[in-house]
Amino acid sequence: MRSYNKKAVISGDIVEIYEYEKEVLQGYSDTRKTVKGRQARADDEDRKENRKKTLHRARRDLRRLVNCNIAEYSKFVTLTFREDVKNVKMANYDFKKFKQRLETRIGHKLQYVCVIEFTKAGRIHYHCVMFNLPYIKNKELATIWRNGYVKINKIDSVDNVGAYVCKYMTKDGDDERLHGQKMYFSSRGLKKPVEIKKEEEVSNLAVALPPSALTFEKVFQSEYNCVHYRQYNINRRPKETN
Repeated sequence: MRSYNKKAVISGDIVEIYEYEKEVLQGYSDTRKTVKGRQARADDEDRKENRKKTLHRARRDLRRLVNCNIAEYSKFVTLTFREDVKNVKMANYDFKKFKQRLETRIGHKLQYVCVIEFTKAGRIHYHCVMFNLPYIKNKELATIWRNGYVKINKIDSVDNVGAYVCKYMTKDGDDERLHGQKMYFSSRGLKKPVEIKKEEEVSNLAVALPPSALTFEKVFQSEYNCVHYRQYNINRRPKETN
């Protein structure tokens, strides 16, 4: 079984470098927690922990997916229901019909990711990054939405759009309203992040990255390993000086 001790993940302008204290086996799945005769139903503590891990992975995958596909004219769109819509399946159906109407209007398939969020009152709304949405007036988009209110924001000044979008993903890892539902959804055919696990290639990449591109660095202890993590933005805007 192959192993690696360094990994790089490239998502558009964002490059993540992982260095592991112990080698990581590729394709290894830990089964030590599976005990013969154990009840199939996990207890409350296990369910909460699993939900927390699922939320963490979903945020990471969403962040990378957005950063892989962000383009010059991408837009951040919030869709709000006028009515007191709280049922996720019904809301997602309304979003699907909206997407179909919008694609008819713009003349091509919409590329997007969409995050579900709940207001304090429990009403659903959507935060979307639309990667290939041409210029359209807010009023016209609201007419196509048909269900309430629309807000369009430019995101050209945001360095890490993926991280920006992730903050809207529910902070409650055990939100019952999303059990059995996707925390976010996306269009087909989007670009995916590139993973590199060959030590020499990762090392060469890390050396080539300028120190000024470093945006975050942390050493943390996972369940089975110690990890040195660094994140770079190769298109980082220089800070303004007075």
